[in-house]
Amino acid sequence: MALEVQRRFGQFKTPVVIAKFMVRWAIRSHRDIVLDPCTGSGILLHEAIKRLKELGASGRIFKNIYGVDIDPFVTENLASTLGLHESIFCADFLKLRPSGDGSVAENNSELPLVNAVVCNPPYTRHQQFSQRYKKEIKQIIESESGVKFSGLSSIYVHFLIHATKFLKEDGRMVFLTPSNFLDVNYGVALKRFLLDNFRIFSITVFSEEELLFPKASTTACITMLEKESDRDNFVKFLKINPHFDLDKLPGLLKNDSALVKTNKVFMKKVSQFSLNPVKKWNRYFNIQFGRLKGFVLLGKIANVQRGIATGANEFFTLSDNMVKELRLEHVFLKPVLAKARDAPFYDFTDDDLQKLRNAGKRVWLLTPSGEEAELSDSNTFRYIEEGEHFGFHRRHLTSKRRVWYKCEKRVVAPILFTYMNRRNPRFIHNKAEIQVLNTFLCLYPNDKSIKEKTGLKAFLACLNSSSACNRLRNIGRFYGGGLLKVEPKELEQLPVLDISKLREHDKETLATLFERLCTSSRQCRPSEVQKELDYVVSHLKQ
Repeated sequence: MALEVQRRFGQFKTPVVIAKFMVRWAIRSHRDIVLDPCTGSGILLHEAIKRLKELGASGRIFKNIYGVDIDPFVTENLASTLGLHESIFCADFLKLRPSGDGSVAENNSELPLVNAVVCNPPYTRHQQFSQRYKKEIKQIIESESGVKFSGLSSIYVHFLIHATKFLKEDGRMVFLTPSNFLDVNYGVALKRFLLDNFRIFSITVFSEEELLFPKASTTACITMLEKESDRDNFVKFLKINPHFDLDKLPGLLKNDSALVKTNKVFMKKVSQFSLNPVKKWNRYFNIQFGRLKGFVLLGKIANVQRGIATGANEFFTLSDNMVKELRLEHVFLKPVLAKARDAPFYDFTDDDLQKLRNAGKRVWLLTPSGEEAELSDSNTFRYIEEGEHFGFHRRHLTSKRRVWYKCEKRVVAPILFTYMNRRNPRFIHNKAEIQVLNTFLCLYPNDKSIKEKTGLKAFLACLNSSSACNRLRNIGRFYGGGLLKVEPKELEQLPVLDISKLREHDKETLATLFERLCTSSRQCRPSEVQKELDYVVSHLKQ
């Protein structure tokens, strides 16, 4: 029940070490007035009080502290615990206004301007709010910012924008949010707003293995902002890897080096004037591997396309039993891989296809040419008519086709990539030469060195190495639960080892390792081979 309430309100407790880091940067004087727009457990306010006292604050400290939360249980408990009955308010922060005279309105509808805002806002997705509420809040935020925001924007975007209205000139603001705004389309408006209104001091992300909020299943990001008119500034982009001592974060941010790189942390300084809100900002957290000797962008040696998009998988994909019951003609069918979980290994064979058929999986794709003469008096044509009866021809994608039931064509790809991944992104050898739906990306090598058998397997070995997997995380985007999504154009930007530059002996070694990786993955023990593969890839001489 507690987790259900957390999810409903988007409440997840800020780790103490992060809370301390945030408030120590934001609060610079014992006279600073501090606001937490979403108090939750109160850890940020607790650390803020400690910080103010360290700086010399005493007496009626509640005049320096303001907290807001929509949950009455939270606010009552927090006001009692911290002794802040006069400055903790139960309200919807997004509907509060900054007061003109620096006072608190009697009905708690207004709050004073502050020197520091520290916040871990709700992570609630937009789908969990009513259309009426979303429209009301969207109008408030757009009116305040002068920026049009997508209706898909998460609630934390609205909190961040609204909080800026309570911040004094020269004030500081720190937000702990999901990192997806750095890459997703709805984040463009937010990034543009930040560039136009703040000096961005730093953006710190945590690797997907280092989830600060495991139950929230989201990759965390700390954004540190200064309300300064002078934005001739270098933004520090930090990526924190597992086992980094978070107590060292403040010292790291004081480092003025243009680049810091260890196995536990990466930091790069980028001119704020050079930041483009339309571009993905996740790229600034990584070294440009494609510029290193021996690497080439994947798009230079292979074409990437998504798999077939049917627009109605429940109509176009069928199992053996469905084909038999409907008596569909096999001339209008092709075998297909419909789901990534149906190909859990590093290769997909004819035997794997047969196992899917035996298990009753949908392994057939309806592929009529679209010529009515070809279909006349066939069971397939009657099935198509039945599909029209159920409205499949009016779906978004099918309605845009000249012949609604004629799916796009794809040449069979020798390499498949799992389009969306949580734990195990993999490049799959398509030994069964099977068609795939758009849950996969299709790779078509155009370099002769990876078209032949040994070169292809050597290439697959390199693609499935841990170093290549890490670079995948650099070019893709992360969503809730550590979900990695890589689009075709993004995958083409993946830096890969140039197989054509390898010695034949090395190619043969890699090809053998890939075959062993395929075998060991089927035996549920790929880790030993993976370690050997990673070692060989890291020591290749070109």
